[in-house]
Amino acid sequence: MQCNQNQTTMTLQEKLNDFHGSQIIGIDTLVNVKLKGGMLNPFQGMITKLTEGSVVMVFKSYKGFKNMVNKKLSGQLELSEDLFAQISGREYVPGPRQWGVRITDSPFITHKDKLYLECIFLRAGKVKYFLNGNEIDKDEILGLEKEKKEGKQGGLRDKVIIRTFLMESIIKVRKKQQEILGPGADKL
Repeated sequence: MQCNQNQTTMTLQEKLNDFHGSQIIGIDTLVNVKLKGGMLNPFQGMITKLTEGSVVMVFKSYKGFKNMVNKKLSGQLELSEDLFAQISGREYVPGPRQWGVRITDSPFITHKDKLYLECIFLRAGKVKYFLNGNEIDKDEILGLEKEKKEGKQGGLRDKVIIRTFLMESIIKVRKKQQEILGPGADKL
């Protein structure tokens, strides 16, 4: 797959919003890593994390997340979704957003004048860490946070994990057999 530089008529945001319901995409990101220890940590502000090959599902409303959780809950009990709702007397309903505002009928969130892509995480990509642009082993990084703990999601064992990516951190997206460069591509 090669990036087609001639397809610049639509922005990454427009291309990512060009679907109905939900869609599975590949995504590569480069983010600055915040470390424990504040400014006393000698690595603070110098570590970046490159993730290549993640697979995510983008969705245009919270229904994508809600439906996936309910489907997994009913599957966990080996019941149909209708039977699950009848037996439990209710379906899983996500709580209110913790931060940001969803742009209507899109996979995007705005927060403090920044734009984010919200998605359901399906498969992690390959991660590399860099210290001032040079690759470094994860174990050598002082103050690196432990993995995040996810919420309970109504007792679901196989969690539906939501991630929000700052648009500026997106290097590349793979969608419908096409690679689309993101604003983060300049940082490599």
